[in-house]
Amino acid sequence: MQKLLYIAPHLSTGGLPQYLTKKIELLRDEFEIYLVEWDDCTGGRLVVQRNKILSLLDKNHFFTLGEDKHEFLNIVNRINPDIIHLEEIPEFFMDDDITRKLYSMDRDYFLVETSHDSSFNVSENKLFTPDKFMFVSNWQIDQYINVDIPKILVEYPIEYTPRPDRNTALKRLNLNPTKKHILHIGLFTSRKNQKEFFEYAKALPEYEFHSVGNQADNFKWYWEPLMEEKPNNLTWWDERTDVDSFYQSMDLFLFTSRGNENDKETMPLVIREALSYQIPQLLYNLEVYQNYFDSYDSINYLNFDSFEDNVKMVKKHFENTTQINKDEIFVVSTYPNSKSVIETTKRCIESIKSTGRQVILTSHIPIPEELSKLVDYAINDNNNILTKHSYYSNYYNTTTKAEAQINLRNNNNDVYHGPSCYSNYHNGAALANNLGFNKTYFLNYDYILKNTEGIDKISKILNNQEAYLGKFKSAEGDTLYTYFLGINSSFYLNNIPKITNAEDYELLRNQWGSESNGYENMMYHAFKNVPNIYYEDDITFNKLVTDSFIHEDFSRVEYYTILPTNIKDKIAPYIRISNAKESKTIQILLLENNKETLLDSIEISQKQDYYKLIPHIKGSNIKFIITDTSGIVETKILSTDNIETNGQLNIK
Repeated sequence: MQKLLYIAPHLSTGGLPQYLTKKIELLRDEFEIYLVEWDDCTGGRLVVQRNKILSLLDKNHFFTLGEDKHEFLNIVNRINPDIIHLEEIPEFFMDDDITRKLYSMDRDYFLVETSHDSSFNVSENKLFTPDKFMFVSNWQIDQYINVDIPKILVEYPIEYTPRPDRNTALKRLNLNPTKKHILHIGLFTSRKNQKEFFEYAKALPEYEFHSVGNQADNFKWYWEPLMEEKPNNLTWWDERTDVDSFYQSMDLFLFTSRGNENDKETMPLVIREALSYQIPQLLYNLEVYQNYFDSYDSINYLNFDSFEDNVKMVKKHFENTTQINKDEIFVVSTYPNSKSVIETTKRCIESIKSTGRQVILTSHIPIPEELSKLVDYAINDNNNILTKHSYYSNYYNTTTKAEAQINLRNNNNDVYHGPSCYSNYHNGAALANNLGFNKTYFLNYDYILKNTEGIDKISKILNNQEAYLGKFKSAEGDTLYTYFLGINSSFYLNNIPKITNAEDYELLRNQWGSESNGYENMMYHAFKNVPNIYYEDDITFNKLVTDSFIHEDFSRVEYYTILPTNIKDKIAPYIRISNAKESKTIQILLLENNKETLLDSIEISQKQDYYKLIPHIKGSNIKFIITDTSGIVETKILSTDNIETNGQLNIK
């Protein structure tokens, strides 16, 4: 590995050590990383980020300099790094004599500079130049435009993270879920402008305000007067290791930083973190941002000139949120027959509830208490209508070791749950309509909402259109995506009749003229002649879904069969599991002359094709015992005789 040496002026708190932490996390497997801390200015208290960095590095790869900074040059000589990366420009913290030696023309290491400042006068004060600049914002690149050194932008990542159920998240912090909660994160400095945040708390006593950030002694002149007049509805939480709990639970991120000519922001990490957690934001559109945040629907801008307008903006945000919540609901379709499905359904529900929207959970088997407690309404319809798929009859799989073909019409492998999905959605739509919800979003349980931008877009479309549907071409013909759609509840019921059995489902297929009984194909034909529908093309729809959801990929397709093989006198029990996540144990037994012999026991945690070559014994059976960690057991017994029509397994 190449040796990478970082130099940080400090690791006390703020954007610099957090940005450095993320880089170390992402690069530690590719480089042998060392770090020099120029000064330890934590005071033994501001150590949250420093401790995290220490946990990522080998103990002998971390150095804190004392009064003699020339020791740094000895460290460089001992390490002999391939790359030296300064986390701030040397003019800010290094003595010139040390810097000259570090930047000597005969150096044999590659030198990189990052800066977290936007106020430095480059033309007048920049004395030393590296081999490359790695900046955190485009503003900085513009400031260094006349410096003829390569420059790149490396931004702190926006990592979309589902928000859990709001009430659950607030409970972790022991906060009242009946209140609206407003958040600010940042060091207590004049640049971060907590003073204005305190003023909002005084002007809006009906809301709870929360300030997370340390109060360092060198800024005591700023924060001490504020704390003396802190309003009762504002809580100061100091520096925290569980900042994610605040992003997950709060209703609004109010970032009041303005900066000035001599103390500007660059690209505040807290804004990007808030975007990761999809928390709505109000902030000032500072010049240094260069309108970077204009494209994010979750961000709105404060008025530089009117505190009163900003107060109204906060109030309006909560009024609009309440209105959306009253008008919109999600119908989540699930089949919670295993621990993996239950856990994924739980994540799906929590991601929706974090937006303040209500959830109807629909199922054809009993819903576990841990799920029913999370949702607003739960429907268990014991009439689980199944049929046989009219179009798909074969499964093929080719690997480096074998080729498999399964005739799905044998061994009950062609069971199709299209009618059960149909009735799950219909049940949810009927309840949503009765409850007075106009806009209903239908969602399969394996899609976890990661941000609301796509939903907000569809919500606006549904103000003028009756439905938002994604359309694509399949082997069957024209089809609609049914794992996610948005539609007017009453409109849905007017066009999609209730069914009570498989015969009803097949009659609709004939009535609508669909090419198959595939649910997606039938839904296209149900709406194809209905006006006032917004159809999204395949590419755009999939981009919206990819941007809006994390897909856990539960197809619920499972095949169990016994295949003849191209190996003389050998047959093969064959299993296909299509879920990306699973929690099953499958035992395979040979039944012969009233005796059971265990052939294999496999743990299933993901998609898998399994087979095992065994002797073909006349008159024997194969028994599959499927057990889930939740305790659910299913047994399948298949005959080893007359398997010629089941398909074929060819070993290469």
